[in-house]
Amino acid sequence: MNGALRNAIAEELDVDPEELTSDKVLEDFETWDSVVVLTIMIILSDDLGLSVTPEEVKNLKTFGDIEKLVVSKRKE
Repeated sequence: MNGALRNAIAEELDVDPEELTSDKVLEDFETWDSVVVLTIMIILSDDLGLSVTPEEVKNLKTFGDIEKLVVSKRKE
């Protein structure tokens, strides 16, 4: 899961997946903007089948936060 998720988000950010570490601050990427936030929401919803709110996605600060959100949503 993490590999596919990392690759999808890295593609949206136009970076190498290796740059997307758990502690990397998402806003530090030059391409981070509201469109990427919406795209992450779509990836989590459509690709992973998770129900996420805009507020949950807006509060994500690192790739590790995305991973934690996925884990918590899968437990619901």
